[in-house]
Amino acid sequence: MKKALLVGSSFSAMPLLKELKNRSLNVSVCGSYRDDPCHKYSNNSYYIDYSIKGDLLDLVKEENFDYLIPSCNDTAYNSCSWVQSKLKRFFGFDDDKITQKLHNKSKFRDYLRNKDLPSPAYTKSAEEYIEKKHPFPCIAKPVDSFSGKGIEFVKHSNQLNKAMKKAISFSAKKDCVIEEFLEGSLHSHSAFIKNNEICFDYFVDEFCTVYPYQVDCSNHPSILLENIKNKIRKSITFIIKDLNLEDGLLHTQIIVNNNNFWIIETMRRAPGDLYGSLILSSSSDNYWDNYIKAFLNEKVCSNNLSNLYKPIARHTISTKEELSTLSFSLKLDMESLNVVQLKNSGNILKKAPIDKMSILFIEFKDIKTLKEKTSMLSDLITINSYGLREYDKAI
Repeated sequence: MKKALLVGSSFSAMPLLKELKNRSLNVSVCGSYRDDPCHKYSNNSYYIDYSIKGDLLDLVKEENFDYLIPSCNDTAYNSCSWVQSKLKRFFGFDDDKITQKLHNKSKFRDYLRNKDLPSPAYTKSAEEYIEKKHPFPCIAKPVDSFSGKGIEFVKHSNQLNKAMKKAISFSAKKDCVIEEFLEGSLHSHSAFIKNNEICFDYFVDEFCTVYPYQVDCSNHPSILLENIKNKIRKSITFIIKDLNLEDGLLHTQIIVNNNNFWIIETMRRAPGDLYGSLILSSSSDNYWDNYIKAFLNEKVCSNNLSNLYKPIARHTISTKEELSTLSFSLKLDMESLNVVQLKNSGNILKKAPIDKMSILFIEFKDIKTLKEKTSMLSDLITINSYGLREYDKAI
């Protein structure tokens, strides 16, 4: 029985663990949080901090795994890519320099600008941003954060240095970029690559309704028109060919305004919060299965030859203020509801973007309702709370 190591143990990695186990592999999981769900169902668990790349390398060498699979966060992917750069024997990874070019926001901005690809105006210092007369408002963004953590909105030039300092405090690399704030709608594009071409892809509409820079509502299929989809595909295909990317997933966030678009960030790991389950619920394509195929040296394939999709919305329940959770209620006419519960009743729910209560998958009766309701979901949900703070447990 061949041995696979899944790097990451949280709930977001559970679908990946399931697909690996379906192949009758001996699946080990690593992650430092002992209560994470993947540890309960793996063949073996290793409680290491995989952000310490040397520790991950030592584990891989000692156990001689056949396959290395990163889960749904940047740290897992970056550490796996670094291990592959040392051992040169795993599948599905680009050269580590390419990984850093794609995953580091500063390096990716440099790449997009050098290749004249559509992206926001940006600089690496407040002085340069002002000197080049880039527009305000703008945002200061850590080069290596996720879920909108550490992003600061800046209205005036005299706020830039303070915003940069705060953004840097959220960065492991202690670095940030300043980029133009763009008006438009947010979308994601998941492209599965085969032989330097987009084999098949998915567009998803995304909304940040509780915390300004964290997606909490999304839907598939997308309402984007085919002409703008094709323009986006053209730019993504250029990146794929220019960097000679390995087969597998390239996931990109994009802002669209009328017939214009800007590439915001990209990644080669699976997006979190069960994004792949949104695609699976809407189509007959197993997103999770196709993601791991690249790391198992298998060919990706789409099962949905008809391009017929169910109108599905995904909503992550979060809150602007810390509270103790009991339950939630939802006022909505829908075809079906699937709830993934992340908090036990009575647990403290920290405010966004730190914490989440549940992830909902909602099927609507038609595309029109999907379009109308997805961005309103947080307004249609009531979180029922005990009214207790973590520090005040007296009843």
